[in-house]
Amino acid sequence: MEGKPSSARWLQRLRDWARSLDFTLARRFGLATREDRIFFILVGLVGVMSGALGIAVHFLIEALQALLWRSPGELIEVATRAPRWVVVAAPAIGGVLVGLIVLLAGRRVGGGGMANMIEAVALSGGKIAPRPVIANALAAIATVGAGGSLGREGPMIRLGAMVSSWLGSRFGLEPHRIKVLVGCGAAAGMAAIYNVPVGGTLFAMEVVLGNFALDIFGPIVASSVISTLIFRSVMGNAPLYVAREFTVASGWEILLYAGLGILGALVSVLFVLGVRVGRVSFKKMTLLPEPLKPLVGLGLVGVMALWVPQVLGPGRGAINLAVAGNVGLAGHLGQPRSLLILLLLGLALAKLVATALTAGSGGAGGLFTPSLAFGALVGNAYGVWALAMWPDTASPEGAYAVVGMAAVAAGTSHAPISAILILFEFTGNYDLILPLMVASITASLLARKLQRHSIYTESLSRRGVELPLRMEEAVLAGLKAEDLARPDLDTLRPGDHYSRVVDKFLATRRQRLFVVGPDGRLLGAVSLHDIKHALEHPELLTAVLAHDLMLPVGRAILQDERLHRATEYFAHSDFERLPVVDEAGKLLGVLAKRDLLAVYAQEVLGRPAMLATFVSSRESDVSRQYVELPPDFSLRMVPLPPDLAGKTLAEARLPQTFGARVMEIRRPSRHGEDAVIPGADTLLESGDVLLLLGPTDSIDKLMAGKVTAGEAALASRPMD
Repeated sequence: MEGKPSSARWLQRLRDWARSLDFTLARRFGLATREDRIFFILVGLVGVMSGALGIAVHFLIEALQALLWRSPGELIEVATRAPRWVVVAAPAIGGVLVGLIVLLAGRRVGGGGMANMIEAVALSGGKIAPRPVIANALAAIATVGAGGSLGREGPMIRLGAMVSSWLGSRFGLEPHRIKVLVGCGAAAGMAAIYNVPVGGTLFAMEVVLGNFALDIFGPIVASSVISTLIFRSVMGNAPLYVAREFTVASGWEILLYAGLGILGALVSVLFVLGVRVGRVSFKKMTLLPEPLKPLVGLGLVGVMALWVPQVLGPGRGAINLAVAGNVGLAGHLGQPRSLLILLLLGLALAKLVATALTAGSGGAGGLFTPSLAFGALVGNAYGVWALAMWPDTASPEGAYAVVGMAAVAAGTSHAPISAILILFEFTGNYDLILPLMVASITASLLARKLQRHSIYTESLSRRGVELPLRMEEAVLAGLKAEDLARPDLDTLRPGDHYSRVVDKFLATRRQRLFVVGPDGRLLGAVSLHDIKHALEHPELLTAVLAHDLMLPVGRAILQDERLHRATEYFAHSDFERLPVVDEAGKLLGVLAKRDLLAVYAQEVLGRPAMLATFVSSRESDVSRQYVELPPDFSLRMVPLPPDLAGKTLAEARLPQTFGARVMEIRRPSRHGEDAVIPGADTLLESGDVLLLLGPTDSIDKLMAGKVTAGEAALASRPMD
């Protein structure tokens, strides 16, 4: 019996601590709204969880490698010492594990993970389903631990993003905040696994969010730094890749690095095409069951490793050898330069084939590290050639391996800024920053011309998914035309007489009315501008019907089209409304230009009190509905003022005092938060959050606690 009071006291202390933290965040940090305070806490929590997940993923991969290969350490060295049957069997067993995960998940678990995350940010409000990501992470641990040619950054980025999305959705944050949290999780995951806090931040902003706005930079940096510190506290702060202190030998050498940028663009396109060929080839193997494909792909990688062990794993060992200038097969070190160049290019091609086999067969993991290994080998070969041609101008070939990594990373991802910063953090060599910039920018610009889509969005383009280029454009792209369409109450029938057409125009301020057939299909439109010449002689039009007056609509919007396309349609239209139709041409409603501008102002510019946004409570439904509010009105979540705690809703007198009505009450509970439907006798409790509809000025006063003495007295006055 004594345990219950004790647990109740602890629960009460926890609630008091939570309220104290909420008050501190509100007063000390200027976080006026509850959502601001929750977002502030979640940014730090995402960093902590991502760092912990990074440590867990690292140890799981190392443990699986030690189990399958019977030895920890770099896979290239392990494979040269292991029996030949182990070299083939270890990757094959990894393929079996991936196949079992495919059977349990009931779907393919490898490939397209980054693409799906980018699509979720751009088109689904940042909502990421947890189960596919968890299955993908388990498959990635099996793939990378067994020696598959994919990187461990893939599962970490997706796990961090998934956790962020789940937390943001769980606490009811707005889609814009959830997207920023997803960026925080992706950056924290990348930073933890690679020890690159700055590079992880830029990668998330450039690749995942596609935005460099200052208001999202701070939260992403905070999560990235926290995650890196946690990972470093366990794993240490040793550089991932060991590089000598390379310097630029002369000013003319910049031209050589520009040439490496051009070569990097060409081989980047080759890398993207190679991965695509691998995926398409295995997809065409319809007679081979999906769970068996990873066994075949990873088994072939093991066979390749009998002669070329550099194909195993993400490629860290091959990168370190390339940077040190020590790449070579057993017994072939010290080859003539021409043979060494062919050897390096052959190793790069073998790495590409191994990556295509691993990714195409259904293995899970990241493509970033294999692209770095591919770029390091190509850059090393280029450096050997440059050093042979201009020995007094060129740096050691290891410097070109480092720059080649950045060039290929920038070319495949179309993200030169993050590629520059990540390679700089990898090596810590400031003298190479100028060559990194020249080669990366050159490779990215040329690769965009040769290949429109990056390695992360190429699979989306083949599915017909078109992503917006900027985050503000993505806000509109996250909505469909049907989400904002209004029912059209002013339609005409083909048989309506001229007098009815005139009456319709007189009863509305519209300049165009749509003509709809008996089956609801859109037939045409009658424009006031087109019939105004006939208004001078109405007696001649008594027999004229709407069918005679209508003209083709010209431009209609399909219900599934994204709103960023609607802006282009309005730009080429003189009308204020466009019809929204389904695939069969049935009129579903109209999309008004003022509604589209209101969404842009509210979602992008942050202007409140224009529209109320309603989101479906079903997790599978991410659509939103907008309802126009009266001028200077808002729908806001407001923490209950302390003076109103203990009163009933009738006694609070919010409508009489502030003109605000309570639409819903969110009340903390043991299971998180309950929604309370308000009534006059509903008792308000400390910790309640009120969904208020009312004048914006009054709600702002309540949120900021700036209530006058007269208003407070009126609100607290007992009812007659």
